[in-house]
Amino acid sequence: MKNKLIEILGKYTLEDIIELEQNDRQFIAIKNLWNKKYFLSLIITNALLSYQLSSSGEEYWEEFCQFASEYNFWIWFKLEVLKEFFEVFLMQSKWNKRLANMKKIRINKILKFIDKFQDNEAFYYENMTVFLEDLSITMSQKKTAKTLVFAVKMFSYGARVYFDKFIQVPYEVAMPLDSRILKITKIYNNFNLTPLDFWYQISQEVNIPCIHLDALLWTKCDDFICF
Repeated sequence: MKNKLIEILGKYTLEDIIELEQNDRQFIAIKNLWNKKYFLSLIITNALLSYQLSSSGEEYWEEFCQFASEYNFWIWFKLEVLKEFFEVFLMQSKWNKRLANMKKIRINKILKFIDKFQDNEAFYYENMTVFLEDLSITMSQKKTAKTLVFAVKMFSYGARVYFDKFIQVPYEVAMPLDSRILKITKIYNNFNLTPLDFWYQISQEVNIPCIHLDALLWTKCDDFICF
């Protein structure tokens, strides 16, 4: 079955996937949010709070970006303003109500990373493995944790818009193992590899990093017997 998956994935080039990503509703929502001082920090913080949602990711990111685009931020960047924004947003969000108190506590930890990130945005975009490493240390989570690698994905989306430049996400960044990806893994993993090792191997064989494969697997789900 693994060879069948490689055959299907082999139909797509990285350029095809970049086009799919730029038509992803999450990417479009981010593109429609434009706040130069807070833009990337908003995206990273929200990505790290995007779990246990009661909607699709697309619906949630559209809600978030709409709310943020209408919010009255200070002209200059302040961590206190970012914290206040997320406390207000989580109170009003339709789709991110679960574990709200835990998420409010998590914001404080995230802001420790944002404090360092704010003056190093271009560096982190050019060095996304360092971005993930520093995020892992600050958040006290493994670099393969789903929320962390998802944050890399959404940061790469935002930075592509912000810097008007595409940089490929490194091969070292793991696949975000959500329920849909795990279903696909179960169908095609006939070598008893761990899901992470399976996708690292697939990524190397098709020459496309896991994070970019994630976008393909989500948008072309029917191609992969995903049900």
